[in-house]
Amino acid sequence: MLASGNVLPVKISPPLLRPMAYRVLSKKYGLNIKSDGLAALAEFVGNTFGMDWKKSSESVQFLESFASVWRQQERGLFVDRQGVLEVINEIKERQKTNREEVQQQPQQRPAVKNVPIDQFLKPQNQERDGSSSPPQPPATGTPEPEQMDQDATDDDEDHLDWKEYFKVVNANEQPRFNYDPVKMQFIPSARKSKPLNNEFKLPEIKDYATLFSTRYYLVRDRVMRNENFQNVDTLNPLSSMVGLQQELQNGKSSNSNNMVITQIKNLIGRDGQNFLLLGLLRTNAKGNWCLEDPSGSIEIDISQTLPTSGSYYVSGCFVLAEGIYFTAGNKFHVASITHPPGERRDFTLNAIGNLDMLGLHSPSNSSLVPRLDKDLKIRLHLLEKELVDHKFVILGGDMFLDQLSTMEALRKVLTILDENPPTVIVFQGSFSTTPVHASLSSKTTSLSTHYKNNFDTLATLLARFENIVENSTLVFVPGVNDPWKSMISLGAAYSWPQRSIPSSFTQKMDKVCKNIIWASNPTRIAYISQEIVIARDDISQRLRRHSVEFPTVEESKEQELIEFQQQMQRRKEADATSIHELFKSTDQLPAKVKESRKLVKTLLDQGHLSPFTTNVRPVVWDLDHALTMHPIPSTLILDDTTASPFDVTYNGCKAINPGKFISGRRAKYMDYTPSSKKVSQEEVFF
Repeated sequence: MLASGNVLPVKISPPLLRPMAYRVLSKKYGLNIKSDGLAALAEFVGNTFGMDWKKSSESVQFLESFASVWRQQERGLFVDRQGVLEVINEIKERQKTNREEVQQQPQQRPAVKNVPIDQFLKPQNQERDGSSSPPQPPATGTPEPEQMDQDATDDDEDHLDWKEYFKVVNANEQPRFNYDPVKMQFIPSARKSKPLNNEFKLPEIKDYATLFSTRYYLVRDRVMRNENFQNVDTLNPLSSMVGLQQELQNGKSSNSNNMVITQIKNLIGRDGQNFLLLGLLRTNAKGNWCLEDPSGSIEIDISQTLPTSGSYYVSGCFVLAEGIYFTAGNKFHVASITHPPGERRDFTLNAIGNLDMLGLHSPSNSSLVPRLDKDLKIRLHLLEKELVDHKFVILGGDMFLDQLSTMEALRKVLTILDENPPTVIVFQGSFSTTPVHASLSSKTTSLSTHYKNNFDTLATLLARFENIVENSTLVFVPGVNDPWKSMISLGAAYSWPQRSIPSSFTQKMDKVCKNIIWASNPTRIAYISQEIVIARDDISQRLRRHSVEFPTVEESKEQELIEFQQQMQRRKEADATSIHELFKSTDQLPAKVKESRKLVKTLLDQGHLSPFTTNVRPVVWDLDHALTMHPIPSTLILDDTTASPFDVTYNGCKAINPGKFISGRRAKYMDYTPSSKKVSQEEVFF
């Protein structure tokens, strides 16, 4: 359509193209054309179709394709110049891809299968029922070669290889999207991942400027989609002012439970009124707590606040706060506070247009927006359910290779796994008891040499297990003691994400193991239809250390302690115990279960792996998108050695914590089956 041979370019005045553009874009597709967008279209049509643009049917076909792509990408009603250029580039990319597929059809699998879903389900159902009949020989003659080639091509298209939909995506390789809060959609970033020679180049200051604002808009739009906020227009920045005007006209104050989220800048001059705010919880320059959103910040009073139980409240998390604003002192007195409501993964994907956030199914560039095909998603889900023998083994954290007990435990575990090798084995750091930095561990050996020797010893151990080396994919996730971050932080929690272990330490491992991946921390695994996030961080301890202390909560705990002591004293005096006091109440859960649910709920409701301010936990500014969980993953593997091992499901997300690898004389790991999302905790004595 665009490559129609040699044409003589002409310059078209935008008013000449307006009737045709209005007939196709506005009247047929309901789009409004801006003047700069019309000028960009006129320039492209003149350069592409030449003098015969008005008579040629290709001009109308181009406008039809342009409008179709514009609607597919949900770019809105107004056609501007920037959008025109991006859509034109995408049309060119699609035509280029189609030409390459036609030329290389026998060798290359198409990116998206166009096979009807009923044709795919029919063979699967026949195989399950066992009703498929043996192939019948041809009645007469032999089939034509063209028919045989066509049948072979159809069989190839019907078959999906799970290995083509399995990929480990490190933090620096993950596609980056910029979020437009006005259009409420993701736009692929034009910035590419850092090349190897610029790994340690500092990010730009604009990355830090948009760090928390992007998080805010993602949380805000997720709250707007919640059913409790559907009855009111909260997108209007003056919605609270409109509500105030209606109350004044009616001559009464409304105490309806359907409150709207008010921007902080709209609190000015509205003394003694009740509001609901959404903002970032942090401390100001005076050391007092405040709430902040893109419109401004306000100091808050939490002396009478009742927080919702079951979540951590730390500096850097986004909260919904309800209270009263007083102009005296310019303070917002918070009565209740809670985390934003969570959202299931499939709901978020539908809201953002089924974007391929990991770039697995199609390449991501500035002109092509990758999306998940609905039919392909169903086929991948069915394929995933059939692979019941696929298992992920997640070994515990702090796998210190410089200790003999670790090697002995690994030998026991690998001996068991070698009988039936799993699909993936995840090794999690730190892999050294001491931080690897520029120092000598002895008079002759440096710490880096000692660190490399530990991996060489591990390679010698793995070489004994041929089934694992040949059939399993080994993924190594670094910890705080692993280079290069350890050379700066000396084992303390430093900036996140953390890059993979350098290749200078892993040369022998790469030679021994067939499939080995040195992952970042955190990293993501795209497994067929699932997204699995793996993070190694002792975040539970950090959440407890920086948790906000609410005075009302502390008073209630003291009161409960006093009542418990009085009750125990009465039991001693009475010297008798009722039979009902020996049983726990039905709503009483073990402390470990409560803490695990509290941790998982906090992270998934925040939609981020590090819900802290940068002074608590530094973040690499231009890699913050690798820490974002929007949408939430299918499975979250969070290795936290400061928390008890757990297996929790929240909003459809399976959260797993294998804990520490060695506990006494026991080696701990977890078996995860992706097809059923079942987890089993295993222990091996050594």
